[in-house]
This record gives sequence, C-alpha cells and structure tokens, in this order.
Amino acid sequence: MGVKYVLSEPLPPSWWAKNKAVVAAVAGLALGLYLAGGCDDTATPSPNHPSPAPSITQSRTPATKEH
Repeated sequence: MGVKYVLSEPLPPSWWAKNKAVVAAVAGLALGLYLAGGCDDTATPSPNHPSPAPSITQSRTPATKEH
C-alpha cells in the first residue's frame, strides 16, 4: 500500500503577507497628510490679499470719426 498523505511543515508567510497591513496604514497616513497640508496656495488667493477690483481702461489710440 502506498503513502496516502505526506505531512510537512507549511512554508512561513512571505514578507508581504506579514506586513501588508502596516504598509497600507503607512501609505494611507502619508496620503492623508499630503491631502491635508500638502496643497499650495497658488490655486486660490489667500484671504489676506483680496483680488484687484476691475477697472475701466482708456484706449491709447484716439477714436476716428468716419464721414
């Protein structure tokens, strides 16, 4: 009669299997910090410096009248 079952030790978990929760937590924390404080102020003006008000500009060339 042949051998029905072979008992052996299972392979230990890989590095990724052991540490994927830690990697995901660190990546999520880094992404959250980037989104919370990593934005620059070039897209929107700061509240301390209002945008300039529109003004009327005069034409530099004199207007000509057609007869």
